[in-house]
Amino acid sequence: MADGVQPPPGEADAPGQEQQEALREAQRALEEAQARLVQSEKMASLGMLVAGIAHEINTPIGAVASMHDTLVRAVARMREVLDHELPGGVDGEPRLTKLLGIIEDANRVIADGTSRVTTIVRRLRSFARLDEAELEGADLNEGLEDTLTLIHHELKHGITVARDFAPLPKVDCFRGRLNQVFLNLLMNARQAITGTGTIELRTWSDDAYVYVSVTDSGVGIAPEHLDRIFEPGFTTKGVGVGTGLGLSICRQIVEEHCGEIWAESVLGQGSTFTLKIPRDVKARHEARRLASIGQNPATGSGSGTAGST
Repeated sequence: MADGVQPPPGEADAPGQEQQEALREAQRALEEAQARLVQSEKMASLGMLVAGIAHEINTPIGAVASMHDTLVRAVARMREVLDHELPGGVDGEPRLTKLLGIIEDANRVIADGTSRVTTIVRRLRSFARLDEAELEGADLNEGLEDTLTLIHHELKHGITVARDFAPLPKVDCFRGRLNQVFLNLLMNARQAITGTGTIELRTWSDDAYVYVSVTDSGVGIAPEHLDRIFEPGFTTKGVGVGTGLGLSICRQIVEEHCGEIWAESVLGQGSTFTLKIPRDVKARHEARRLASIGQNPATGSGSGTAGST
């Protein structure tokens, strides 16, 4: 360049600006990866805690259920003996009839209670499967029920949960990771509602996809925020309420399943988050794997061509 000739304004700084932008992008990617790792560790710890609690509950409740069955059969046998020994049978002794009735009512209450605890334990153990390495067939309706069991204490005061579940085909998925998505969406819905409100869960399917939607009657999301809610670190919650990582991680998990997630909202009326999961996740994963090593997913053959001889 001739002496005294200056480059156009900004041209000299262009390489430095590009490097700074690349550095910022790398930093954002690193922070996002770190956040996901921290969240994964938290969920793994939660899974271990839930599995441990479920195991500790399962042992005594199993003993209660077993002894209750013994008690029910003993009372039935006692009634048979008394009917045989007493001239008028049990029905001829009003006081005895009343006492046996009290015992049988108590047995029904115990049966109902143990059944509910057994169901809770089963759902907790199912939810806790956060570390599975292989895709496996799962009913997403069951995953939603498992998650609702885990956060029942958050919803039982003032929140009505409406279910509109269609029968769903089993989907090959990482069940625990999708449960994590359900947990995040349900907790977000609960936090969006001030006082009383409704959370509606809906599932349906078509020939190619399974859908899950979570709708709340909460405060809604401002239009200017709607396009940013899946960005790492972005949150509309107050200080100390959210980290802005939940929805970003939800999107990552859904994309791992070759699916989509999107939100619709009306400020002051509520929001709906919808998941779209393909029914052939395993086949799509295999196609990705073959494509990554240069093979044709349809034939399994390499994409290269043989040279002439």
